[in-house]
Amino acid sequence: MVEGTIIDKETGKPVPFASIGIVGSSKGTSTNIEGQFSISISEPFSLKITCIGYETLIVNSIAEITHIELKPMVTELTAIVILDKTVNARRVMRKAFANISKNYSTEPFLQKYFYRHYCKDDNAYGRLIEAAVDVWKNDGYRSVQQAAGEKEAIRISQLRRSLDKTEMAQGHEPISVANILQADLVGYQSSAKSEYLSFYSEVSNLRTDFDKYDFNCSGITYYDGLEVYEIDYEHKKDSVLTTSGNYLQRPMARGTLFITTDTFAFIKTEDIRTYGENSTRTISYYRKYDDRYYPYHFIREGESQTEDKKGHSFHIELMSVEVKHDASEKFAGKIPGREELLQIPYDSAYWKSSTILKTTPLEDAIISDLGGGASLSNQFNHYYQYEMNLRDGGVNGEAKFNWLKEDSKGNRILYLIFWSTNFQSYLVDMELAKRLHKQYRNKVTFVLLALDDDEVKWKQTLEKFNLYTDGIINYRIGSHSKLAETYQVKDIPRFILLTRSGETFDLNAKRPSNPLLEKDFQFLMGK
Repeated sequence: MVEGTIIDKETGKPVPFASIGIVGSSKGTSTNIEGQFSISISEPFSLKITCIGYETLIVNSIAEITHIELKPMVTELTAIVILDKTVNARRVMRKAFANISKNYSTEPFLQKYFYRHYCKDDNAYGRLIEAAVDVWKNDGYRSVQQAAGEKEAIRISQLRRSLDKTEMAQGHEPISVANILQADLVGYQSSAKSEYLSFYSEVSNLRTDFDKYDFNCSGITYYDGLEVYEIDYEHKKDSVLTTSGNYLQRPMARGTLFITTDTFAFIKTEDIRTYGENSTRTISYYRKYDDRYYPYHFIREGESQTEDKKGHSFHIELMSVEVKHDASEKFAGKIPGREELLQIPYDSAYWKSSTILKTTPLEDAIISDLGGGASLSNQFNHYYQYEMNLRDGGVNGEAKFNWLKEDSKGNRILYLIFWSTNFQSYLVDMELAKRLHKQYRNKVTFVLLALDDDEVKWKQTLEKFNLYTDGIINYRIGSHSKLAETYQVKDIPRFILLTRSGETFDLNAKRPSNPLLEKDFQFLMGK
């Protein structure tokens, strides 16, 4: 494993998202936003460094890797004339879409990626996930897809992550691989013309709604010795008349496409969408290998605002590390769900020796903050234990609660509800508990402890009344529980409040229907 930094030779500033490929192979990596990279190599080697707007550079020794300077090339701006004809941006775009099968592989191939994803609520980071993602494209780029996994196999071979502490943890996909794969404008396009631009669509509509966009060629730059058109686009503005007589601005989209002047290949795409206070930015990069282009780096990030003015933002990156055309590499699979992800064994050797996207100082701080200073590998072990502890609360519920209580010390306030499936008389309190949990999650953890002996009936009740909602923790401890004796539970429902240190704050805590309960929460949160 070697590490290096790439900077602009004239300004000294870092060069983000430059392509670093091992000459003679499909292996490679990319720089992060700080111009830093790490890559696994064997000597002798040659690295080819390419980036839009810079001269290509070949590096042959480890001594050169540490500090690499790229020489910028002058971009020709506006009033471009090629063969005495002004560049027709719309015509360039049509040719680029028509030439996809000529510029990108139409044969089956395997592409191996590194995935990183983090998000935050307002200014507090809530989760971070890293993974090794394999994609087998059965048809290559022979045809355009509408969604990830439609004509390809996907698998997660390695995974590590923190706990999810965000407000919308329960609404999060276990892993957002489909979202970031669909940043590939070349491979994914919406299937039919749309009446209005959708802010929430994860695939581009540029090809299907071509006539609803304005295009302009703003200049010519260079990539790997080739001239490249710089095409700006913008969706035609649209608004809708509301019942109040005002016009509401619909979602807007604009971006830039970099297209080679000789073969009309997309080598970079950038799309920015806005809708009120919400925005997303998607960037895709492509590099050539064996006369065909393949994606090497996708970035998608966005910000949204809830009705109560709380902000949520995310950042996802997918970086190619290798491409293989060997038919023996073919596999079948789809993006795994939460339970399947838990079955992926942790391989410490992979994380020490494989090419991954270099972390920035910001990302190092996120990892440290999320885990209280623990490494992401140690955080994953904790995440795995935590998730396994919650998987089936009907088995060994008392032991699992004791683990949770110990794990919560110094981190979580616990609000315990002792109950049974025959709870019609306090149904309102159970519903209000769900609302309070949604309001105070990550600050107060709601734990439902059922004194039922019938596991089947208990599970049916949880399902019927949606008591798993919002991440409320459920354990079945049975009618002869020592835990009930410890907390002197003689009648149910019984509500108990524990401090972050695990001590009993109130053995007869207020019900969720009592407005004063929130004052107790706020007091303990303040302490």
